[in-house]
Amino acid sequence: MRIFICEQDNSRARSMEALLADYSYKVVTIQKNNDLFKRVTQQKPAVIIINESFTDDAGIDTLNRLKNDPETEKIPIIFIGKDEQILDHAHSTEHNMLEIVNEPVKIKNLRHYIDRWTTLKSIYVKH
Repeated sequence: MRIFICEQDNSRARSMEALLADYSYKVVTIQKNNDLFKRVTQQKPAVIIINESFTDDAGIDTLNRLKNDPETEKIPIIFIGKDEQILDHAHSTEHNMLEIVNEPVKIKNLRHYIDRWTTLKSIYVKH
């Protein structure tokens, strides 16, 4: 199962990648917004994890673009952040298949969120 991690901080990206690889996920780290949109249509990840610091616009425009594109709208997104205003804005977007998570996030919780949107997806999708 392929997971995209959208993170500009190399050390944070490497630690998430190493921890998730232990669970047999195929992890792809993406550090540039343009690369995300090129690769997402080619590689079709099961889940995309976006940190609020991924882009200059705090990841919100990236989130909206993914959720408004018919090719990517059904890919679950885990949005991680600590800025309350940004998280409130992400909550208000009313996107289907979106998980908002406060930083710091424990790896076991991150794995739970990934499982929720892959293994247990049909339970959580708004119909």
